[in-house]
Amino acid sequence: MTYIEVSIAAPFTGRKFYTYESVNIIDIGTIVQIPFGTKKSLGIVRNIVKKPTFKTKPIQQITPLIVSAKSLQLLRWMEHFYPYDFGEITNLFIPQNALTKSRSASSVRPKVTATIQPKLTKDQTEALQIIQSNQHVLLHGDTGTGKTRVYLDYANSVLAQGKSVLILTPEIGLTPQLKQTIAAACPYPLHVVHSQNTPAYRKLIWQTAAANTEPAVFVGPRSSLFLPYQNLGLVVIDEAHDNSYKSMQSPKYNAVYVAAQLAKVHKAHFIQSTATPNVADYAAIQNHQVPIARMTTIAVGPIKASGQVIDLRDKQLFTKHRLIADELLRAIEDALQNGEQTMLFINRRGSARIVQCNACGHIRACPTCGLPLTYHHDTHKMSCHICNQTYHATSQCAACGSADLLYFSPGTKGLEQEIQSLFPKARVIRFDLDVSAKDTIQRKLSGLQTGAYDIIIGTQLISKGFDLPHLSVVGVLNADSGFSIPDFRAEEITFQQIYQVTGRVGRGHTLSKFFIQTRQPTHPVIEAALHRNWQDFYDYELHKRKLFTYPPFAYLAVLSITKKTKATAQKIAQKTYDLLNNTSQLELLGPTPSYHETSHGGYTWQILAKSTSRATLVAALVSLPSEWSIDIDPTSVL
Repeated sequence: MTYIEVSIAAPFTGRKFYTYESVNIIDIGTIVQIPFGTKKSLGIVRNIVKKPTFKTKPIQQITPLIVSAKSLQLLRWMEHFYPYDFGEITNLFIPQNALTKSRSASSVRPKVTATIQPKLTKDQTEALQIIQSNQHVLLHGDTGTGKTRVYLDYANSVLAQGKSVLILTPEIGLTPQLKQTIAAACPYPLHVVHSQNTPAYRKLIWQTAAANTEPAVFVGPRSSLFLPYQNLGLVVIDEAHDNSYKSMQSPKYNAVYVAAQLAKVHKAHFIQSTATPNVADYAAIQNHQVPIARMTTIAVGPIKASGQVIDLRDKQLFTKHRLIADELLRAIEDALQNGEQTMLFINRRGSARIVQCNACGHIRACPTCGLPLTYHHDTHKMSCHICNQTYHATSQCAACGSADLLYFSPGTKGLEQEIQSLFPKARVIRFDLDVSAKDTIQRKLSGLQTGAYDIIIGTQLISKGFDLPHLSVVGVLNADSGFSIPDFRAEEITFQQIYQVTGRVGRGHTLSKFFIQTRQPTHPVIEAALHRNWQDFYDYELHKRKLFTYPPFAYLAVLSITKKTKATAQKIAQKTYDLLNNTSQLELLGPTPSYHETSHGGYTWQILAKSTSRATLVAALVSLPSEWSIDIDPTSVL
């Protein structure tokens, strides 16, 4: 009889393994089916142990699937790095349909096509040399500088050595475009991983990675990290700043951190590629003295975009439309006459009711947390959703003394219809996540690239790394609306979105313009975005983070509890706060109602935990009951 310890892919398993018995000898890493409570569950064999003193149950089924030794190393690292139940983490490494029979992995071999690539620019050549000489590199270049070409060039040399390559992409919508680019550059098998694959095909790709019969390129979202790779030589994070690399479902891991560890496990090269690195990530890169390959020259031509800021407070600039300046309307008309495209970006992220001065653009913030206060019209008070402090609303701006205050919720609706009425002959399309659920992103993107549409209206999805050769005008309609969000990354995300969306023009295709409409034209974030000066933004943001002890100067976790009644949620939150508040090196803010207090079929309260020691923070979170939702390293504290 063999006795084995299994990590079970089920919720509420705690942070431990469970012992079972088997009449067969089983390899460590084997995926098995075992009884757990009243149900059957899947798990991974972790250890062979001596006969225990307690009674054990037999395993029910041994699958032919084995998690690779390197994936097991990654699994162990995640169990220590994160405070989540082992079962939640284990589930990431087990393919769907693990118990069903499938075709042989050797039958998965996509067509391989490649085309001759243009010669590398001087910038690209220098960046490639840095990558060749270093294990971990930040590939930091403006939009249009050809970062993708650089890492694909290096990928070919890795593949030629018999090792595979993993390229992570943040959006499924980007995958077809990236797939075409990779296929044209790399004459090796290409496997695309995403949620639209059938479970059977996903399992087949899992087996392909495990078989390791030939070097190949794997491309996909964060879930592709957990395939049982045998021999990776390169891991790339494309658009490394993107928020979708952070899982919003438990276990709430950050794919950038996990990818870095995956590369270490395989002794592979690791590239973070982005035009707008996250502030905390960039600080960590500097602290660890990671080489930075900087790219500033547009790869496809010398033509750059001209940009300007338009003051939303100056009504003389908006005589034809309340949201679109006359000058931007003229630019749209010119683009239509020239057969070129226009992109209009709306920041929908702003939804909180705020108070903003119409004279100077000032938004009142919490003096403790440095984040915008939310206005409650029923009590005429302003509250902080982080520390729960409440303040009386004033009738004058604290910055300039003006009584011209705006009480509003940022955001715009119905713009598509308004644009269509202004330009009745134009082919207008809305391109955001809402529409893309009904229509495939790939089909819409194909239409954008071929010039099938004249005016593109969208939210954050259109700020992604799309290359649109017919685009000549970009308008950011309410650039500072994101500043109103009571979140420590609000200005960072706003800067990234403006920088990325205005980067859709000026890529060498045609003469182009971008317009940034704002109530705060001299705000450091707006000025940095206008001049495309990432370093200025970073210096400004880092100073602000240090003042209020936000990452990279502390580790954060958002703790949330949802109950049927507000009183119960508040009581448990306060009790947990009192318990954790005795922990040294741990700062707590709250408890407070969640930003979306009643959005989960109950009432949600939260606590924000800070510590300069990750080990201290993780140790404190491990002790929490399973009813608490934990988000460590959050991309947002809301």
